[in-house]
Amino acid sequence: MSELDPHSSLPPLSSVLESVAASLGAADFDNRLRLVPAHSATVLLIDGLGAELVAAHPVDAPNLNAASLDHSTVVAAGFPATTSVSLTSLSTGRTVGQHGMVGYTFRAGADGLVPQSPILNTLRWCVHGDHDHDLLHVAVPEDIQSGTTIFERCRAQGFITRQIVPGHHIGSGLSRAAFRGAGQVIAAEKLDELRVAILAEMTGREPTLAYAYYGGLDLAGHLEGPGSESWREQLRLIDEMVGALADELPAGRQIVVTGDHGMVDTSTGRFDIDTHHELTIGTTAVAGEARVRHIYTERGAAPDVRSVWQETLGDRATVVTREEAIDAGWFGPAVTERHKVRIGDVIAAARGVTAMVRSVVEPLESQLVGQHGAWDSAEQLVPAIVLRGTR
Repeated sequence: MSELDPHSSLPPLSSVLESVAASLGAADFDNRLRLVPAHSATVLLIDGLGAELVAAHPVDAPNLNAASLDHSTVVAAGFPATTSVSLTSLSTGRTVGQHGMVGYTFRAGADGLVPQSPILNTLRWCVHGDHDHDLLHVAVPEDIQSGTTIFERCRAQGFITRQIVPGHHIGSGLSRAAFRGAGQVIAAEKLDELRVAILAEMTGREPTLAYAYYGGLDLAGHLEGPGSESWREQLRLIDEMVGALADELPAGRQIVVTGDHGMVDTSTGRFDIDTHHELTIGTTAVAGEARVRHIYTERGAAPDVRSVWQETLGDRATVVTREEAIDAGWFGPAVTERHKVRIGDVIAAARGVTAMVRSVVEPLESQLVGQHGAWDSAEQLVPAIVLRGTR
């Protein structure tokens, strides 16, 4: 296993939708992926589609592997490599330190972050561990991520903007934070529904920027592990859909297939934080997820907490202070002052197959086989596979 350098020269995931917008002729966007001009384009995001995982399964994914030889590249998800963070990077064209969604869970209040604020679960937009306690009025999505989205910018320039997502994404806190600006949102959950909806967007007369999402691969990887039979079955079905899209795509249209993160099988590497009392001394909260932990500390306690966590975890994780992480570029080249306080006073990034689980606080998450978030290339690298219409 190898770890990605935070200063890697690979293009970031935040450049994908921006490059697609530039390919449509939208002004003030950087076409870093050097996409050819197109009349309409869709970014198809497959949750959990890691570049190394695709390459390791050529028999299950012949279309994805064949397509990747032509017009495509590999991009870096960013840190933490997790869905809510990556989707916000994609949708805004900004890195984590700029958009402020610093983790799957983190401490955030109405004015950014205050010590007594609850831990925000960004997928459910609720108090982490209490799904009935939503935070839509406390941690207002448009305040948590206040920057303009690429959809808002393109719509202001007269482009048709659409999203094709599962029904439960529509109007969610994360969607409000990351994907506001779409002129229309279409509900589609099954792969057949997704294919039909994407092709419908690709045949319209007006220039259209669309985003589509599918989550079945990620779910299978979490429950059974990447490379498991259920995961491979999902990969085969996705590959078949991508092949069908490539065959039916009209000329002048393009689709970019990408992912938000890869995945690591952590079934043999679980380390239970909740059974180590010494890790709670000097802390006020522990957030993040199994591969990346944001640790909030009492005033002045960060150095001691860092030392204890590093000593306890050993080579299972890299443990740094907030300042060290920022200086090392973990959250991108720049972190705004408003967003710095959302980052844990101490951050622990898992190494190898380690998962820093919490059996008491997070009983369900702790049983997941596949995890992601840290610096391993298997979780950091995702493809940007370009399908160009020829019909």
